[in-house]
Amino acid sequence: MAFRPLPGYPQPIGAKYDLVCDLDGPASYNNTGTFATSGQQINAADFGLGGFEYIEVDDLSSDGVNAVQVVLGATTAGATNLNPAPGSGQPAIVPVTAVLHWYTGPSSATEVSNTTPLNSKYVRLRIRGV
Repeated sequence: MAFRPLPGYPQPIGAKYDLVCDLDGPASYNNTGTFATSGQQINAADFGLGGFEYIEVDDLSSDGVNAVQVVLGATTAGATNLNPAPGSGQPAIVPVTAVLHWYTGPSSATEVSNTTPLNSKYVRLRIRGV
């Protein structure tokens, strides 16, 4: 996974970090045919963070072809795909993983095919982490 921080990032904000970076697409996209086990997994540790508070993504890839959606707390392992909601009165959790789902077009509901190379393009992310 290659990413390039913009100049001046990461930037501390109190005990948190704000990071704006360009994240390259994978060399071979993972599409198993099931949403819960497909996508490009990213880990907070890969960015030098202990967890993700939130991730914003530009709607389109750098070439304007692919739409991208982020699912916080997801993995591509399936069974552990989403973190359960905390109980009443419990604090929100800070996930350590997220999955980016790449789609074939700006308004498409069709996910990119398995093994499609996306490493010639990138998406811009804004990450608030701890």
